[in-house]
Amino acid sequence: MSPTKAPVQAGKELAGQALPTNQWWTSALTGPLSQPIWAHPLAVRADAGGIQVSSAPPAASANAVITPFVPAVTAGGALSGLKVVGYGAFHVVLRADLHGGGTVDVTLVQGSPVLYLRFTGTAPTLTLATGATLTGKGPTAHVDIAGQRWDVLAEAGTAWQPAGTRLTASGAGQGRVALARVPDGVDTAAWEAAIAGSATDPVTRTSARMAYDTAAGTVTQTLVTERASGRPGVWALLPHQQSGLVRDATLTTMAGTYGDALGPLSLVRSTALRIRVPMPGLLTTAPAVPLPDAARTAVVADLDQDLADPPGAGGSYFGLKELGRLATIAEVARSVGATAQQQAALARLRPQLVDWLTYSGGQDGRYFAYDKTWGGLIAVPAEFGSADYNDHHFQYGYLVRAAAVLAQADPGFLRDYGDTVDLVAREYSGALSGAGSGGAPSGATGGPAGSAGAGRGPGGFPAFRAFNAYLGHSAASGFAPFADGNNQESSSEAVAAWEAVTRWGLVRGNPDLATYGATHYALESATARRYWLGEGLTRPKGYAHTGTGIVWDAKIDYATFFDPRPESVQGIQLLPLTFGSLYRADPKAAAARSAELAKDVGGEPRIWADLFAADLAVADPAAARHRLGPRLPREDSTSRAMVRYWIEMLSAFGPPRTDVAADGPYGLAFGSADRTTMVAVNPTADRRTVTFRAGGKVIATVAVNPGQTVVRKP
Repeated sequence: MSPTKAPVQAGKELAGQALPTNQWWTSALTGPLSQPIWAHPLAVRADAGGIQVSSAPPAASANAVITPFVPAVTAGGALSGLKVVGYGAFHVVLRADLHGGGTVDVTLVQGSPVLYLRFTGTAPTLTLATGATLTGKGPTAHVDIAGQRWDVLAEAGTAWQPAGTRLTASGAGQGRVALARVPDGVDTAAWEAAIAGSATDPVTRTSARMAYDTAAGTVTQTLVTERASGRPGVWALLPHQQSGLVRDATLTTMAGTYGDALGPLSLVRSTALRIRVPMPGLLTTAPAVPLPDAARTAVVADLDQDLADPPGAGGSYFGLKELGRLATIAEVARSVGATAQQQAALARLRPQLVDWLTYSGGQDGRYFAYDKTWGGLIAVPAEFGSADYNDHHFQYGYLVRAAAVLAQADPGFLRDYGDTVDLVAREYSGALSGAGSGGAPSGATGGPAGSAGAGRGPGGFPAFRAFNAYLGHSAASGFAPFADGNNQESSSEAVAAWEAVTRWGLVRGNPDLATYGATHYALESATARRYWLGEGLTRPKGYAHTGTGIVWDAKIDYATFFDPRPESVQGIQLLPLTFGSLYRADPKAAAARSAELAKDVGGEPRIWADLFAADLAVADPAAARHRLGPRLPREDSTSRAMVRYWIEMLSAFGPPRTDVAADGPYGLAFGSADRTTMVAVNPTADRRTVTFRAGGKVIATVAVNPGQTVVRKP
């Protein structure tokens, strides 16, 4: 099975490389020309009539917040072709061929209100939207269009010549232009000082990296832009960046905002941003919860029912979800000492995993194939467009977590199939996942010279696949053939994919991979809580919900791709239920979700009620337990035993404590300041000591033997 599109618009500068799918600019690789490419606050579209630039404000309705693409300025003229000639962690360079001769290079940087243009073989020309008014003289022009101000900067020694709606730069120069959208509420003097000289000082490199401070329980992302001058630039900050911004002497706050579907963007000036998010810990294996006899008996009965269910069937999504279900059953069974049920689940899991990880010839119905066109693995049979790189992190994450569970119990599987699982994990993580916390490449060719996975061949993957450094979350569409840009529906499956990478890295004895997974888990879970669940976010007036079902580059949508019911919109943010799901740790938020769903539905959930019971347990485990029963509407891939065990765990321990940090992804604290329970886990082959800290002070150290868990009070 092959992708339906190829990177036909990749320039010769990218020849021989595995190229990123799932990015905000991937439509420029597949063509024709491009869909709108949304960079916050700017958006660019390569249209037959030229390079169109928009920065229109969003509009809210009850079920959506939509940013329209309304061209304010068009660079160049009619286009005869487009190529992607460079990219970095959060920028892309396009080269447009003009029908009349010459080219325009476009450097678009996420978070930058400045677009960099270079005209070669033709005079710099801009066409303004109807009704625009022009002021200024010499190399700088100020344009007012539909209530917005744009600054147009050319090189020294040139001047803008207006003719109707067209501006042409005349005079000496190298054809360099900067087009800047002026923020609302601007401090004009500070703004003009910040963008001065931009025409000849474009961004040339972008990079991203993350660092995990296990003692503090935080992950810090560093985003860097580089220019020839070394001068700082203007950044437009998304809401999660505003709340997590690490301020230091190199950073200057600027007046002004831009409208955005995710929330207003504020401004700072700097060469780099540091964004810090919490990472208090992670249960990287199932904890052994001390249960009352009646509760344990009920969990074991649920395990028997889980194993009696017809096995899940299907391809790259439903087939891999079945692996996740069996792995969860095995984990819960091990935790309650149900050895027979654990062995039964593992006995079903192993042959299915091996089937996916091997190829036996033309009659083989399930396997992974390497795609040389883009540089990736395609699971066959492909579901939900995964042959076009849709949903790889959603789907393959189920397999990687299942492999971690099986490998912990079966060293032979780890020995025989570990290398293949490594490939699956790296396929959706990106080639840089082998380098630790990492992030994304810098430079104009997609990665440093000689970077892992830069070439083609087995194991040759792009530096990054699903994750976007500036947005702080992943995207699900492989080729993003949409006017609203790329999108992601299930934030929880994205978080689970990074949980899987972390767990596999630990079991595999690969600390770089484990750290890469943990840092991305932390950032993905932070943005999942904010943008999908709506925690700590004020939605635009007119939008009628706290959460949302799909986050696009240009809009949020209270919907799903498969069902409009509120249970599906909210429930797709809750599956799969794993021990990594404890990032949804806020009892008040969980209670509010439950109340809002009851209001939207008009009563109890009609579908997937097991997921909503588990979600409620963070706030009210007794009420959640009361919901369990034989008539509870279930989500088919969710283990009954896991739901009950989860509720009993939260009943025994209380909600997760985000103010206590476990040392590395080896545990989590629960409860309250006066009633704390610390759970230390160790899925590795070596004995570990896990340290718990509150406010920087050590409150406990817990020694954990290989493959064991320990529950400790202070």
